[in-house]
Order: sequence, then structure tokens, then C-alpha cells
Amino acid sequence: MFRIFENKSKEERLCEKYSRLMQRAYKIALIDKEQSDKLNLRAKKILAELRRMDCSMVETKSETA
Repeated sequence: MFRIFENKSKEERLCEKYSRLMQRAYKIALIDKEQSDKLNLRAKKILAELRRMDCSMVETKSETA
């Protein structure tokens, strides 16, 4: 019913962090390219970690092609 008291899994936390970083990188890209690249790099590291964990929440390239 309510997920107030349920703890999120590591996968869910990483997915949310990845999404937030990508959104910030997109918004800041027009203002500061260097900062946007740094955020993108951090997001890619998180994505690699999620793929290593074999997370079902992450699409792989073979699935989208």
C-alpha cells in the first residue's frame, strides 16, 4: 500500500541516482559543457555498475536494437 517504511534496494537507489544525474547533465549542458560532461561521466559509471549487477531496470543495447 504505502512504501513509506520500506527500504529501497541498492538497484532502485542507483537507478534514481542515474536518472537525477542525467537530468541535471541535460539541463546544465547549455550553460556549462564541462560540468555537464562531469555529470555524464558519473552517470555512466553508475550505469556500468547497474549492468554489472545485471539489473532488470536497465535496458541493454541489445534489447533496444
